[in-house]
Amino acid sequence: MKTLHLLGAGAYLPWSIGGSIVSCHRLCQNLQALGTEVKVAIHQHPSGREPLGNHIYEGVPLRILPPIPDLNQRIALYKRETEDAVGFQQFLAEYQPDVVHFHDFTVSAGITHMRLAKEVGCNVVMTYHTPGNSCSQHGLLYQGKKVCNGQILLHRCSECRLSDAGMHPTLANLAALWSPTWLEAENSGKLNRLLTTRRMTEIFRDAWLGMVELVDALHVHTEWVEQLVKLNGVPPSKVYFFRTGGPKAIQASTKRLQTDDCLQVVFAGRCSAIKGIHVVVEAIERLPSDLPVKVTFFSPNWEEGNYGRSLQQRISGNERFELKHDVPNSQFLEQLADYDLWVVPSLWLETGPLTVLEAFAAGIPIIGSRLGGIAELIRDGIDGLLFEPGNSQELAAILERFVCDREQLKRLKANVKAHRTMADVARDSLNLYRRLKNLNEAKNCISYFNK
Repeated sequence: MKTLHLLGAGAYLPWSIGGSIVSCHRLCQNLQALGTEVKVAIHQHPSGREPLGNHIYEGVPLRILPPIPDLNQRIALYKRETEDAVGFQQFLAEYQPDVVHFHDFTVSAGITHMRLAKEVGCNVVMTYHTPGNSCSQHGLLYQGKKVCNGQILLHRCSECRLSDAGMHPTLANLAALWSPTWLEAENSGKLNRLLTTRRMTEIFRDAWLGMVELVDALHVHTEWVEQLVKLNGVPPSKVYFFRTGGPKAIQASTKRLQTDDCLQVVFAGRCSAIKGIHVVVEAIERLPSDLPVKVTFFSPNWEEGNYGRSLQQRISGNERFELKHDVPNSQFLEQLADYDLWVVPSLWLETGPLTVLEAFAAGIPIIGSRLGGIAELIRDGIDGLLFEPGNSQELAAILERFVCDREQLKRLKANVKAHRTMADVARDSLNLYRRLKNLNEAKNCISYFNK
């Protein structure tokens, strides 16, 4: 069995990191352990940071293809199609995979690539890793505030994007009703983009439906995603639900929590508003100044946007906060195992999330948002606690309770059990690949005898 795994432009280790990237990498390593041949392919980022050609990262073969020429063009972004998937067709002919597994749905890993894979007889699998796969606003947050059910509706989705961009809701509602057909969508003017919003939503919806037609299997990690994709026209026969997996469990810390110990809290993940880092900061700021608690952030990207830079300025000089840079993958859990609590305060619907499984593998209880994949994994009151998304007051009360009642924390910690690993996911994935290959061979056989 030969498998090819495709991600968005520049989206692979060691040049980029994220939950879907790490999951793909670990899946490939575990597929190799099962005797499956794997290769990863990505198009080069426009910055040129990844050298073209063949590479190997931690044993996984990787091909860096030339950059997509229309990567940042508006229509291409919404259609998830490119005028030229440079080098991809040639790579397919060279490698001849049985399965092409998409870990993203973008212009650099989208409709064009799927069509090319189908043309040469490959089975196509896509894993729904992030809400941006089906949401043009990317976060499945209606008007940037309220969790959405995810159904792609022309008016609502258009109005949502305009409202989230700062337009008054009444004007957004009107602008979402119609797009003049004579306007050029690629025009960069603000008024033009406003007036073509509905058309872009329609193109985005059609791209989703095109993907649904092309894929042989859509893999989902969580129950809420399973419901969402079916709501958006994916036949149940194409939906395969098996949860993602974390790393192997390590020996949990056995340090004894004294009542006067400082409560050590950890956050791990990228620096983004939807990850809710500011909620943690607000919660700590609400606590009495003499309460012994400290939060350490293992989080990249703090320097790349206003959100991260403003947070850094806000916590600067406050000894209750510590910011650490990325830790090598192989050392990650070992460095985090001595923390008392892991906080996952996301404001959007997580599709795993990997960070919950990493916490459990390290033997650490979790305080997480009562939302999406987080709520599906945490057993509230058993191996963690759930709180209302964005409610820093409730989070602060939970933290204060743990500082004062270490016995409750010990009970939660004793109940933490490691969940599925990527070895389990690899076995499920391989079974899926084999099923699709057998079905494909059966169809070819029937077609042959019907000639």
